[in-house]
Amino acid sequence: MRTPALIIALTAGVAFAGPGLPPASPFTETFDLGGENWAQGSGAAVDWNAGAVSSTADVNSAGMFGLTLFRAQDDLDSSNDSFVGDYLAGGITTVSFDVLQDSGQDLTFGLRVATSLNNPAFAMLTPTVVSSGAWTTLSFDLDFNSPFFFAEGPPGSEEAIFNAVMPAVGNLQISVNRPDGLSTPLVTTFSVDNFAIATPSPAGIALLGLGGLIGVRRRRA
Repeated sequence: MRTPALIIALTAGVAFAGPGLPPASPFTETFDLGGENWAQGSGAAVDWNAGAVSSTADVNSAGMFGLTLFRAQDDLDSSNDSFVGDYLAGGITTVSFDVLQDSGQDLTFGLRVATSLNNPAFAMLTPTVVSSGAWTTLSFDLDFNSPFFFAEGPPGSEEAIFNAVMPAVGNLQISVNRPDGLSTPLVTTFSVDNFAIATPSPAGIALLGLGGLIGVRRRRA
């Protein structure tokens, strides 16, 4: 596990993770060899089959900020800590992954980005809808000016939290949102593949501006 060398408390109450982590490098986890120490939202090890990881959860149990499905964490050495590091110095601006779900209805997802201490943190949402039974690529633009950026902190602290987390990313978590009107259990199996951190090309930036999908990774049938 790699942890920042310095932790400073800001007057606004935001924990700032200071220097200590090397620049993060672009990386894609294909899960070809196993679950790579990823965890389900419950903390149990992910299921692994056919080069993807899976988790089963009741979507109806999601709270205001969604339900955590998958965890790549520094303290678990997920993917050999390939996602841990200074995203600002490494130029990492996007996170993407392929997702499959069998709920029988459309669902939306989110991404939580945190330091190794799991605080401070921020969440990114996406307007892209994932239909049941079809692999879909989701991409998240790590930008505190995005309308889909939500900081875990008091109003006005958005930029401070972003600047605290991005140089010291340790934990990445995928969540699902409860559909409007859902009031009964909806037990669903979710699968994830091709989880990547990257510096987008100019073409990729244009796609992200449109909320589009990127398809440069290994395609799934």
